[in-house]
Amino acid sequence: MPLILMVGYPSSGKSRWAQKLVDALENRISQLKPSDLGSNLKIKLYNDKNLGIKHEMYRESVSEKAIRGEQMSAVRRDLSKNQIVILDALNYIKGFRYQLYCEAKNLGTTYCVIQVIAPTDICFQWNAARPESERWEENLIKALIMRFEEPNGLNRWDSPLIPVTFDDIELPFEEIWKSIVLKKPPKPNHATFMKAATPANSLQELDRMTSLVIDQIIQYQNLNQSGGVVLVKDNSGSTNTDQKCYVHLPPRVVTIAELQRMRRTYIALNRMRTIAVDRIITLFADFMDHAFNNND
Repeated sequence: MPLILMVGYPSSGKSRWAQKLVDALENRISQLKPSDLGSNLKIKLYNDKNLGIKHEMYRESVSEKAIRGEQMSAVRRDLSKNQIVILDALNYIKGFRYQLYCEAKNLGTTYCVIQVIAPTDICFQWNAARPESERWEENLIKALIMRFEEPNGLNRWDSPLIPVTFDDIELPFEEIWKSIVLKKPPKPNHATFMKAATPANSLQELDRMTSLVIDQIIQYQNLNQSGGVVLVKDNSGSTNTDQKCYVHLPPRVVTIAELQRMRRTYIALNRMRTIAVDRIITLFADFMDHAFNNND
């Protein structure tokens, strides 16, 4: 049923808290009556160790991409109506958390992010106390901390965000249980719906149609300077107001470089997903509109 992401620095105590969560969930489920909500749930914990992921694989972008592919495959394989999947990993890339959120949303299941917060000096101290075979290389820890994209509870893909500090004694279990079991699952929407078949030219269409949206925003700003609402036209030049294809720009000039970065991010997030060609422009406009509303 639910998907739970553990997020935090290397050696911040994520695995310790993940195991405590497994124990607490198993204890709660064992006490439920057969008629109680959640009584039929099973738990699956994935971490770097049981997925065969080595620390050194985080050093290079190519091998790190393979890590995310392995983690995504595990989630897709076991995420179901009757199973809680806990992904105990760094999960420090915002785009990857967004993809995982989409997987949960597409299945109509609940989702939450547990961020384990620890100062860097504690992480280095705990890392040094590990057995040598399990220890992170210090320069790699520093690099990963520099690349860490902090979760933001205002973002859909980071919500609900439940923080746990390194020196907490207990998990906020009731809050977690409420978020993943008692909360009503969301219905899949157009932004996360995936079709079974992929058109052969889907990537080309994704590239072309997102470019059309960017061009329309640039043209609008050339005429209107900054701010305002762009009513985005589809490939035929029409504006389908039923699809609410709008982009609300912030009260400033959005640079071409910024627009292109957003476009590249969207394409990267959707390379492994299937989007109906006639929905690309609407979904990209929604993506940009949400980004501007939450970041400005």
